[in-house]
Amino acid sequence: MTLRISTLTAKEPTETELGVVYASVEGVNEMSYEECAHKLQEKARALGATGLIGLQLVQSQFQWNQRTSLLATAVRAD
Repeated sequence: MTLRISTLTAKEPTETELGVVYASVEGVNEMSYEECAHKLQEKARALGATGLIGLQLVQSQFQWNQRTSLLATAVRAD
């Protein structure tokens, strides 16, 4: 199943909010983003989500701590 993913925060009238999901991995590059997005989607699916809204990306590039993090609200179509 493909999750609907949006940076918009508005959920559809037929969706129920399940809660916030968060994932973080080491590194700041395309591969770390893909790995982090995969982890985020796995967590959302485990909650029964059919979509993610309000997706937010944070990439920290401090010399000692390079991380990619994603945060979103998981929603389920009713």
